[in-house]
Amino acid sequence: MRFFVQKIKSLKIYKEEKLILKLNDEPCYLVYVGIERDDDNKDLQEIVKNFEDLQIIEEGGRFLKKIKEIKPKLVFVSNITLLANFSKGRINFNSSINSQLAKEIFENLIGLFKNYGYNVFSTDFGSYLEIESLNQGPINFYLTF
Repeated sequence: MRFFVQKIKSLKIYKEEKLILKLNDEPCYLVYVGIERDDDNKDLQEIVKNFEDLQIIEEGGRFLKKIKEIKPKLVFVSNITLLANFSKGRINFNSSINSQLAKEIFENLIGLFKNYGYNVFSTDFGSYLEIESLNQGPINFYLTF
């Protein structure tokens, strides 16, 4: 499973030209999720625990706190392009899992974060979206679990 995590200050997400989420001036992390062929529901609890233990919360110019210490708002977006591979310039998604199983894993991942007390927003799995975000820092992390 791959995550691309961005600390953001504001966010707008549109689906079919309709605004479905708007956040302003509140600490938030936008988390793009790519689900790979080898991913499984049984690993989700460990992935959530590892994510929570990441010391990526910036304070005074240093990363001093873990995610679980402040439980920021998390916005999850499924994103198959995190799994892209290129051969001779041609894109492929050979490491991706079938979409039905990926959707199940994605929804279970979101459920676990909610069960752990996080304020979570997620989009419909596989939706085509327009996303406007204002990054802070910029603080971005590419994670593989």
